[in-house]
Formats: sequence, C-alpha cells, structure tokens
Amino acid sequence: MLFICERCKKEVYRYEACNYCGRKICNSCTKSSARSPKTRRLVICKDCWSNLNRRHAFKTLKDSAVKEISE
Repeated sequence: MLFICERCKKEVYRYEACNYCGRKICNSCTKSSARSPKTRRLVICKDCWSNLNRRHAFKTLKDSAVKEISE
C-alpha cells in the first residue's frame, strides 16, 4: 500500500507524523527525530523546523529526555 507525503506529494511506503503540525511526511521531509524516554518518538518536519517556537519546543523535549535517561 502506498501513501502520499503531505509535504512533497511523493508516494512512499512508510510515513511518520510530525508531532508539531500533524502532517504525514516521508523520510526526506523529516528534519530531525528523537526518542523521548523509550515511550515516544519525536519527529519534526522541515517546515516546522523553520518556525522558531516549534524548534525550541522540539529541542527542549529532546534535552529533557536526555537528562531523564542520564539520571
């Protein structure tokens, strides 16, 4: 089954949903991803990365996950 990327409109077999805008994006439209403490995967698309408030929220959640694991 093929899916359509909502950002670039390519057909892809696997997609991930951006946690900040909710769009289903392909691997090439994903700017960054991180695993929050073993339960949640954070994904941010290239469009949300250019929004400074969303980028700050992504980096804050990613950093807090790293601090929780190291403690």
